[in-house]
Amino acid sequence: MKSGYLVLAVAAFAMAACTAREDEARTVDASGKEERAVRDVPGEVLAAALAARPDLSIEAVEYETRDGNEYYDVGGTLPDGSELEIDMTLIDGVWTPVEFQRDIGFDLLPRDVGNLLSEKFSGWQPDRIIESDQGDGTIIYEFFGKDDAGEATKIEIKWSEQQAELLLDEWVH
Repeated sequence: MKSGYLVLAVAAFAMAACTAREDEARTVDASGKEERAVRDVPGEVLAAALAARPDLSIEAVEYETRDGNEYYDVGGTLPDGSELEIDMTLIDGVWTPVEFQRDIGFDLLPRDVGNLLSEKFSGWQPDRIIESDQGDGTIIYEFFGKDDAGEATKIEIKWSEQQAELLLDEWVH
């Protein structure tokens, strides 16, 4: 399941990434994830997840609120053994998938995304990379690791229309 890291302002990274930006990075106000037994999850949440990915074998579910909205993160495995998480929220009263997430290796990044990360954060190596498909052609790549001071850090790069963009604010769907 996706880690509960918040975007941390790291001076060295901010200096490399910011261009004439004086306001602070926006972070998501989250309640913290709570594990839920699959049997205790509303049926409409599970039905919507399975409608989006009928081949998903649901194994774990987490619940949280983010910026006042309810979310269920439905996780499981696909027939090939890979793991997938579907983030669900209410849109117009209907549980709707808003992200499809999977862990990937650096070798699966689009070249321009990897190049942008290397250019902006030379020498930094993430411990974890999450590919977060927004379902509309936009993918957010989330990079987790530690900065030079050993602090947990999250960097996000948006990939859309064959363009890589470093995000200064945490992505909100």
